[in-house]
Amino acid sequence: YGSDRGFFSEKNVKSCKQKGVKVVCIPQRGGQKTPTRAKYEKSPDFKKGQRFRAGIEGRISVLFRGRGMKRCLAEGRKRFELWVGAAVIANNLMRIAALLTKRSSRKRRKRRAA
Repeated sequence: YGSDRGFFSEKNVKSCKQKGVKVVCIPQRGGQKTPTRAKYEKSPDFKKGQRFRAGIEGRISVLFRGRGMKRCLAEGRKRFELWVGAAVIANNLMRIAALLTKRSSRKRRKRRAA
């Protein structure tokens, strides 16, 4: 689980561990880091979690900016989850279509060249 500094607190770290999160990748906010904490934040697992989080942030940005996932008017958690899921599926279908279009245009170019 990765997050940004704004979510760092011992309570949140403990909550993640209680929920079964194996590697909690929330950087410490403010204050002096203990040597143990500094070493942990430089560990490969921690950095991997932060990189994964950065990738997710980018995907969320694409959904907001380019795929119309602006404001959910549905009420309730289940409906919100369905709304987000539909946006993700729509985005994935658009990516698949773009990849297939790109692939077929390459094939056409090869046929013309031959």
